[in-house]
Amino acid sequence: MVPKAFEAGYPKTLGFRKVVKATIYVKKKEGMSDEDFIDYYNTKHAQRAAPILQRHGIISYSLTYHLERDRKMIQDIMHGKAQLMDYDAICTFVFPDYLALAKFLYDKDGAALSSDHDNFMDDKLMKMMVGDEYLLIEDGNKVG
Repeated sequence: MVPKAFEAGYPKTLGFRKVVKATIYVKKKEGMSDEDFIDYYNTKHAQRAAPILQRHGIISYSLTYHLERDRKMIQDIMHGKAQLMDYDAICTFVFPDYLALAKFLYDKDGAALSSDHDNFMDDKLMKMMVGDEYLLIEDGNKVG
């Protein structure tokens, strides 16, 4: 049983998933190519993280890239007027509650992953946002 203080979601609300979603904004290491960044993140770092996350009840773990190709594409679509964030990837974790997130963050194997950041990202520029998600459309269908 998860203590009430660690539960996900906002009390007395509807439409929220009742999950804890941690979104991490990542800037790749200076001088690293887009291809090397994707390769390292996908095949090394993320693969090391996956079993640790699973041990703590992760619901989903995904990486979204925002690299040169993506920036050019959206600028072309928006005729050069897109106000783009200066990050190269978004890492998204969805946990059932804050306790699961905390257990991952303080897991000795999870903490050891931080030392791997120097191989592909600029740790000083990393930003985080954590909260619940209000879901409007899922699988192409309006929710609620």
